[in-house]
Amino acid sequence: MAELDHIVFACPDVVDGTRIIEELTGATAVVGGPHVARGTHNTLLTFDERTYFEIIGIDPDQAEPERPRGFGLDDLDGPKLVGYAVHTLGDETLDDIGATIRSAGFDPGTQLAMSRMKPDGNLLEWELTTGGDTGHGMDGALPFAIDWLGGQSPASSLPSMGSLVKLSVRNPDARVADVIAGLGLNNAVDFTVGPAQLTATIETPNGIIKLT
Repeated sequence: MAELDHIVFACPDVVDGTRIIEELTGATAVVGGPHVARGTHNTLLTFDERTYFEIIGIDPDQAEPERPRGFGLDDLDGPKLVGYAVHTLGDETLDDIGATIRSAGFDPGTQLAMSRMKPDGNLLEWELTTGGDTGHGMDGALPFAIDWLGGQSPASSLPSMGSLVKLSVRNPDARVADVIAGLGLNNAVDFTVGPAQLTATIETPNGIIKLT
């Protein structure tokens, strides 16, 4: 079992992405911070104390990273929902989530330690799965996984953009349904077979919107 952690909205320029979301929702995302050596940075909003919304883009203050930036940012033409993450629950580990993904015939990727300095000067550290068929792979249909290492999720201290009504995942590979069910996400994630697309339905101060 796992729980929805956050949804990723990618935009080449985070300032533009933040403005777009503010115009749609009436909520202003706050600075998260740089992902050192990854070439990206973000701004953040929350749905509740355990699930948040990330706007990620190319960090102009960092040198070109040695590897391609995550979520296809190097080739992205415009803003787009590109992926979603789950976090571990209880005694569950990243290996457990990876095993569920692998049992459905997919590659859960590898594990990576990451950190970023928050604007308040506190270091936020976590471990996550990356690559394989998760994250940007499979057009965002399969979640990557995060372990906050006993720390508090960023979701608990962010301004609200409203409530997440539904995350819809559409993909031509029907096996994605087995992963979603195996991770216990059926109440949070709606899957259908069809051309690949992610859609977040959000009830915001400006009304209900759909992001793709």
